[in-house]
Amino acid sequence: MWRSRSMLALCGLTLGCGDPTPSTENGSYATAGSAATAGSALSDGSSSTDSTGTDPATTDPSATDTSMDTTTGGFPPPVLDECIDDGAAGDHVYTCGRFTYDVSIPEACLQMPCGLIMDVHGFTMSGQMEDANTNLRALGVERGYIVVQPNANPAPPASSWNPWVDDEAVVDFMLRVADAFHADPDRLHFTGFSQGGYMTWRVICQHADLLASAAPAAACGGGVVSDCDFDDTLSPDVPVDILYLHGTDDVLVPYECAPLRREAVVSAFGLGDEEPVSMGGGLQWIRHTGEDGTVLEMITHEYNAENTAVLGGHCYPGSDDPGDAPGQLFSYACLDPTDLHWGTAVIDFFDAHPRD
Repeated sequence: MWRSRSMLALCGLTLGCGDPTPSTENGSYATAGSAATAGSALSDGSSSTDSTGTDPATTDPSATDTSMDTTTGGFPPPVLDECIDDGAAGDHVYTCGRFTYDVSIPEACLQMPCGLIMDVHGFTMSGQMEDANTNLRALGVERGYIVVQPNANPAPPASSWNPWVDDEAVVDFMLRVADAFHADPDRLHFTGFSQGGYMTWRVICQHADLLASAAPAAACGGGVVSDCDFDDTLSPDVPVDILYLHGTDDVLVPYECAPLRREAVVSAFGLGDEEPVSMGGGLQWIRHTGEDGTVLEMITHEYNAENTAVLGGHCYPGSDDPGDAPGQLFSYACLDPTDLHWGTAVIDFFDAHPRD
């Protein structure tokens, strides 16, 4: 079993999540038109979403068991259940099955259908540590996204995801939150780092029909942890827009698997030749585009974490993570100065790639 290996040797691997399942019928939550504008991931450029709630003049209250809230223009209030027991705006910790989930609900998302981002941490980490590196809670409030950051068991520094086993619980909770807060089903996104990146690849492979776009980081199949091979035996049912990050000096997940993963995705999705997006300063950003508009963007960086012996380039560009959360072994921030902030790059990409 992979759990018998040393903890530090596995810092870059697996993921998963909890139990009770919400409705997984696509489109079971409130829908609304959505338009996203890509911002610049190399700056603080903002993006906007244009979503409107249900028109009370055309809504039949008898068609649903959810009471309409006239103070929000007819947008229905949250639907609470045994896991989601508080529908107020703000930061929450929900317990569902075997896991707890840090969930940020922007005030705007109680008045219109928002997007939803699952942001999954790596080995030894927590949802709090993940957010210290991605800043997606604050970015979600600015951009109109509910952000969910699951917590693996046990508590850090032993926290670890069980591949394939935990994945379904995380996806089920994503759908539960989407149902409860009437999220836009065309703006469900998934991202993760290291073990969270492996989970992201597996969710792409198993649940492509649910996702608008995804952003795995510091993870790719290499025989130690399975994810998504993008071959005849294991591949997504439909193409998904993907933003992929990997460091060339990554100690825990060596970079050698990254070009192979890129080639496999390009082949599986029928994408075109490489096109440059941004180069220089220790950064290479390229894009492959298919005839149907599907894209794979890959960011390769030469940056390193402070703990070069254990992590090397296994780090988040642009992070200012202090590394002092309870149970935290070290900071995963890249030390090298860069204009790239990974969390901003992710939300810019999600803004630009809702589901068609």
